[in-house]
Amino acid sequence: MPLDRIPGDDNLYIGSAFVVGQEKLLDSHKISHILSVLQYTPKEKADIAARPQTRPRTRIFVDVDDVEEEDLLVHFPRIVRFIDFGLASGNRDGDRDGGANDGGHAADGARNGAVYVHCAMGKSRSATAVIAYLLWKRPEQFRSAEGDGHDDGHDTPKATQRYPPAVAEDALRRALAFVRQARPLVEPNPGFMRQLVLWWHMGCPADAPDAVERRPAYQRWLYEKDVEESTRIGRAPGRLWFGDEAVATAPDNVDAGEDAGSQNDDVQNTPSSQTIQLRCKVCRRVLAGSQFIVPHDPPAQTQSTAACNHHFVEPLSWMRPTLEEGALEGRLVCPNTRCNAVVGRYSWQGFKCTCRAWVCPAFSLQPSRVDRIVVNSSASAGVKGTAPNLHNIRSPPGTKGPSKV
Repeated sequence: MPLDRIPGDDNLYIGSAFVVGQEKLLDSHKISHILSVLQYTPKEKADIAARPQTRPRTRIFVDVDDVEEEDLLVHFPRIVRFIDFGLASGNRDGDRDGGANDGGHAADGARNGAVYVHCAMGKSRSATAVIAYLLWKRPEQFRSAEGDGHDDGHDTPKATQRYPPAVAEDALRRALAFVRQARPLVEPNPGFMRQLVLWWHMGCPADAPDAVERRPAYQRWLYEKDVEESTRIGRAPGRLWFGDEAVATAPDNVDAGEDAGSQNDDVQNTPSSQTIQLRCKVCRRVLAGSQFIVPHDPPAQTQSTAACNHHFVEPLSWMRPTLEEGALEGRLVCPNTRCNAVVGRYSWQGFKCTCRAWVCPAFSLQPSRVDRIVVNSSASAGVKGTAPNLHNIRSPPGTKGPSKV
């Protein structure tokens, strides 16, 4: 079929670019909104706008290529709002963006619109857009039978929810199988699949056009992409990301630190009423807290019994002066200007721990130079309901987060 209808009550269709020029075919399916998820030149867009139509249709373009490195995730809020608004409202005169820049869901009521989502072949980009919408709109349909601990009675995920990666992957498999019922050839490329997992993991935030961009998990993902691309050509990344700053400036509806990364077994085995701090042995300055300690496991095939000689952590804002020098590797020194003791080392290209696990990039605080302290969470929490400002982060003006006093 040139275009296929997604199962369900809504008139949501997926297909190829061939269909958008077939006015009679679009009319026969009462298409009111078109989402084009592929690259068009300005001239092509002008030609499309000048093309006569048998009926008014609202159309938006998401200019992306079908390559693994493409960032389609950042467009998901706009995509899902456009689809939802189009399905709910049909066509409205003067509605040029089809609700793509409106926050939240379209108003309840009759859903008499028909939306056609396409890319070049109706295989990868358009399928990714449709799956992103389904995960956002019908999350209960794709949760595992056992549930994931987030069934709060709402029809859509909240931005405050955080889904474990394993649960996200399971939900994605279910959503992909569902779309294949309509169009068996759909196959998002591996990069888009990873972005869909992250989308669900974050709780499908779409309350604003920049809802994804403001998430620490997305910022971390961009940083990891840049690190991978930069180290491949033997240079330090141009984009610096710091875990503590991401948490300090997270949106109000995101729990501080929820996207800071998975904790290792050492942290997970610590009672919830306690937290771990890594402190400089010389001056006792806190260098990292539990949420910024990076897990690492030795390869499964090895039987190394060597103790880990590294505390691997996220890049943190106190490392900024060192990392801004642009070196591929170097030493980490205590940020206390009266101390300046060497506390570890870093390498953008990574290195092997004594337990034989490879960590990349690697920011290591050495046990011989730092103390691992277990403290009561209440003693380090600061203001109730906020993350402790362990690293004295000064938030940018007008943003949420702790300020240096």
